[in-house]
Amino acid sequence: HQSKDEDVTPMLPPAPSLYTVHILAYPVPPPRRLTGTPPNSKGVQDCAPNNRHHNRSSDPHPIAITAATTSLNDAIVEVSESSYPILKALKDDNFQAFSVKIADLLLTINPEKLGKSIELAVDVLDSPPPEKFDQFNSVLKEAFTDLKIDSCTLVPLPPLSIVDRFQAIAVDRVPSAKLKTFEDTWKPSLSALSGSKTDAAICLPPAATLDKLSLAQADLGRSFGSAESKAFGSYTTPMLRQSITLSRVFPLINDAKKLAPTATVGEKAAFQAAGKKIELASKTEVAKGRVVAAEARNAETRAVFATRAAAQEEKRASDIALAKANSDPAVIQAKKEAAKKVAEEEKAAQAAKLEATIAANKAAKEALMK
Repeated sequence: HQSKDEDVTPMLPPAPSLYTVHILAYPVPPPRRLTGTPPNSKGVQDCAPNNRHHNRSSDPHPIAITAATTSLNDAIVEVSESSYPILKALKDDNFQAFSVKIADLLLTINPEKLGKSIELAVDVLDSPPPEKFDQFNSVLKEAFTDLKIDSCTLVPLPPLSIVDRFQAIAVDRVPSAKLKTFEDTWKPSLSALSGSKTDAAICLPPAATLDKLSLAQADLGRSFGSAESKAFGSYTTPMLRQSITLSRVFPLINDAKKLAPTATVGEKAAFQAAGKKIELASKTEVAKGRVVAAEARNAETRAVFATRAAAQEEKRASDIALAKANSDPAVIQAKKEAAKKVAEEEKAAQAAKLEATIAANKAAKEALMK
């Protein structure tokens, strides 16, 4: 939860690799009105990768490196690497039971409010430009092409019963056109996973591959529209505060500790430490973003003032030139002669008008006498 005066840009999740593996697991449902939930229907995802990206020189899909993002992307890789043994240690029954409890908690939220939050999330997920999706899908396809469910390490996914419940709310509350756009946008990503998952589990890529996938996912998240992200955060954060109290969340902590029972104490500690680093790195990047935005606003303001100053200087120079010209004896004499000529022309015009009037009156009088 963020305070009111904090930036509403979505913060990085503590485990980008966990998000990478799980979030894109289910295809999007067709935009239709539900009268019942088919047992094998797939669900609309109301969240997606939201990390940051930085490319290493060894990556096959290079993306520009900047000093401002190096620390964050190093943190992303550290989280990815430290989460790997945790993912491998996830126990199917524990994870799915925990997922159901999380879903039960979220589904206590007013359906209208939850549906609105899902709709805003869809807006965020559809906001990156096509070239960003192309880059991400290229890395995603490369990561999962050779992974087959009969020979890979499988990690559990949330049960389809959860997906169906969220799907029902999404189809009932989100405009069908948005769901169709969402389906079309993410279809290539989901297709890349089709041969590497079942309804209950998905293949876990090798650690090095998962690092690259986390970074590609981060780059996609960095391209989320700022307006869409702000709208989602501004609505969802206070809605969650009002709908779900901490007292209802605390009982889940013990369940979370049981998700990976075979992970060692050292592995869990490393994962927690990496999570703290990425949170700090994320906040640092948000702060840097604010500075950059402020500098841009200041530069724009300076440009406006410079334009105004230039216009004022131009007018001042024009006024000086005009005043100087008006004080020139030749100019003064020319103006006098011009004024005299105008006066003479006006006088001649008045005289001609008077003569014409007299002639007209005389003609009218002679006509009456006849």
